[in-house]
Amino acid sequence: MAKQKVRVGIVGGGKAGRNLALAFKAAGRAEVAVFCTRHEDSAREAARWCDVPHWTTDLEAMLADDSIDALVIATPDEYHCEQTVMAARAGKHVLCEKPMCRSLEEAERMIEEAERHQVILMIGFTERYSHPCHEAKRRIDEGEIGTPRMILARRCHPRSIVRGRSWLNDLETGGVLNYAGTHNIDLICWFMGARPERVYAEMGQLILTGQNFTDGAVMTFRFSNGGIAALYETFAYPGRYPHGVDRNIEILGDRGVIKIDFMSQPLMMYTEEGAQVVDSITWPAAGGKIGGALQAEVEHFIRCIESGERPLTSGAEGKLALQIALAAREAAQSGKAVTIGKV
Repeated sequence: MAKQKVRVGIVGGGKAGRNLALAFKAAGRAEVAVFCTRHEDSAREAARWCDVPHWTTDLEAMLADDSIDALVIATPDEYHCEQTVMAARAGKHVLCEKPMCRSLEEAERMIEEAERHQVILMIGFTERYSHPCHEAKRRIDEGEIGTPRMILARRCHPRSIVRGRSWLNDLETGGVLNYAGTHNIDLICWFMGARPERVYAEMGQLILTGQNFTDGAVMTFRFSNGGIAALYETFAYPGRYPHGVDRNIEILGDRGVIKIDFMSQPLMMYTEEGAQVVDSITWPAAGGKIGGALQAEVEHFIRCIESGERPLTSGAEGKLALQIALAAREAAQSGKAVTIGKV
């Protein structure tokens, strides 16, 4: 008898929710059963666009459906905690988009409810599932560059991403560090194999105008194993920059160095509008499905549901990344380094 597919509900009809729906379709061992958003038009359109059979605006009814095994939480940050708690209490596994939530208190509540109701809680740190990052971690663990001693990471978005998205503001999304920087914060800790003891940061709204969004940040870390790292994040690259998210990482060990450059992808496109770096690693799309790192992420989530194993990016990792981002903002405001306590 064929193994029953994991039935998934998607909460949130924006880019993240739609891309994850297509990634689940590509995974094959799951079925996206329903989209849920607050408004009928967006729910109906997301379901149509992703070829999902059902849609709803009633989250409680969706949670009461015993045929749904798991929920993807792809809503704005302010809803992550409450929706995750509701899902856990309904016995649904949760894949929650980053950042995990808005505060350490919310993160703790999400983790506690998932543990209490024995469901999987996984955070969508997609970069961990990309082949270059996964391969770098494997080589670090096998000792090919010795012990990591220093890491430099940067992640740069074109400013056109912010325009028209009023919800991208410090109050709702925590600025560049909370909203996108948690990807690299998580990666730096993963590659270093340690957590930072001390964080210093400078940040501000340096270029963007029209909405309250911290668009640039620089952080430095001192790790418990003696290593150091620096992170550079911005949402203020030129609007016509040829890459959706230009990012790279350099990991220096005592016997070698690893460099990951997502700008140097094998696929380029040239039109009258200019040159464009086309993603072929993170979420390449074809035939109504999405592959790459996003597909690997959802396949890992499915495997965790099937086997009961702990996710690579569990609630604990999401909480640590948030804790570091919040400490960085405190450091920037105080002008002093901040010591990181235990999670």
